[in-house]
Amino acid sequence: MSGNQTISEKELLDAIKNLLRKSGHLNKFQAEMRAKVIEILQERQASQNTGSKSPGPPKPTNEVLLINELVKEYLEWNGYLYTASVMTSEAAMPEEKKTRVELCAEVGVKDDEKSSALPLLSNIVAAYTERIKRKINKVKKDNH
Repeated sequence: MSGNQTISEKELLDAIKNLLRKSGHLNKFQAEMRAKVIEILQERQASQNTGSKSPGPPKPTNEVLLINELVKEYLEWNGYLYTASVMTSEAAMPEEKKTRVELCAEVGVKDDEKSSALPLLSNIVAAYTERIKRKINKVKKDNH
């Protein structure tokens, strides 16, 4: 770079931002920063609640924990790893995730070669919508 060609700070920052975006690192950094901010806010809220009589947020039910696990599995399946990371932090989920076999057992679903090609949540939604379609078709047939 010659002495008369200077790059402004804004141009330099824009160039770095574009490089990070192209490499995929920008999204990762943003997700990590969001997760850390959420963690700090939760810690701050917990420390403020310690002095007061407020018990803080209620402990999630088993159903909520299961839904969170299903959503996390769906996010990870689709490559939304940073979103899953932020969700794990924000929902205070355990770092050790449940296996697909464990999730299937909890939901009462049998996983086979065809269903294992999709996230479990997708299979549940597909089965539910198919069940609704069958009910609608049955009602139509009964009315004719």
